[in-house]
Amino acid sequence: MIGRIAFGFCSISTTVVMFAMMLFFRNLPKLMRLFLQLIRHLLYLSFLIYQALLVWIHNQTRNENGIHLLTNPFRTVACILVSLTFYMFISAIFDKPLSIWIAGCSALHGFLVGYLWVDFFEPSGLNLGDQLW
Repeated sequence: MIGRIAFGFCSISTTVVMFAMMLFFRNLPKLMRLFLQLIRHLLYLSFLIYQALLVWIHNQTRNENGIHLLTNPFRTVACILVSLTFYMFISAIFDKPLSIWIAGCSALHGFLVGYLWVDFFEPSGLNLGDQLW
């Protein structure tokens, strides 16, 4: 009797797992499109914040040093530094230890925002992976 109950439970569990996997793989292109839109919106929000901050810093320091902060190599380095500073600030607020992996992701995020700075102004916007799915 207990063996039949266990077999029935395992059969139903296997059916539910297979059905869930089928739904996941069937909706994978839609999920990937949604994920890419989420990344695109987060990068655009970061761009707006970094743009306001870097333009303010550039206007304060443009006469004191000969660096034009909004050109590509300086802009990318400044975005990486701002991203790492934000990570350290949030880590200090929540009293979390610094992680090299999250710091690397933060630096990559700053690099992407700094490198793709001009792509946000195009009429088509930032197209990340639209042709993949």
